[in-house]
Amino acid sequence: MNLKGKSAIITGASSGIGRATAYKLAELGCDLIITARREERLKEVVQNCQQYGNQVYYVVGDAANEETAKACIDLCIEKFGKVDMMINNVGIGKVKSLIDSTIEDYDLIMNTNCRSMFLFSKYALMDMVKRDQGIIVVVSSITGYIGHKDETIYTMTKFAGRGFVEAINAEYKHKGIRASVICPNAIKTEFEVGDGRDAKEVENAIWQTPEDVADAIVFAVTRDKRSKITEIRLTH
Repeated sequence: MNLKGKSAIITGASSGIGRATAYKLAELGCDLIITARREERLKEVVQNCQQYGNQVYYVVGDAANEETAKACIDLCIEKFGKVDMMINNVGIGKVKSLIDSTIEDYDLIMNTNCRSMFLFSKYALMDMVKRDQGIIVVVSSITGYIGHKDETIYTMTKFAGRGFVEAINAEYKHKGIRASVICPNAIKTEFEVGDGRDAKEVENAIWQTPEDVADAIVFAVTRDKRSKITEIRLTH
């Protein structure tokens, strides 16, 4: 597999699945625009990716903000001339009963998981349709198949991710656009640690790793157009 000359934007790239995906795509020669809110972590990811000789730039910002999405797409086009892949990875959740959940919880989770997915995909597609090619990836979850108790809002967003990909494929496949959704099980990351998960519990759990999910993303984006991958479900 060789992605030399290809470009990708990755949200939530400062840790977990996003960071692991950045490393794997960089190793394959892909040029990257990465974004997250923590600048120091983004700088570390950039330095590690650049060892492969490709170009990597970062944008600090909240992925739920339209300005962040526009800045990433504009920078990708400025530096690389095109957007080949849009990896919608950023996500947040809270382990909380529906009754105990607040409207602030709802806005935070929905905006982070769904608003960002809409914004980044919309602006990436505006470039992709001009060239009749491009790949949109959404990182959903096993929770996008089976609703989980105490994660009601998060469950809503993950079902939405699967539907979003189906709609993109229906609307843009005639333009050469491919969309894939990746649905992992529980992952050993800092996700929900402090919001219902315990760091020790995560450390000791026999769960999938960010690298496992990154491998699935790489598999989806490196397929020939004749073997389009619309959905990958990872289970224990």
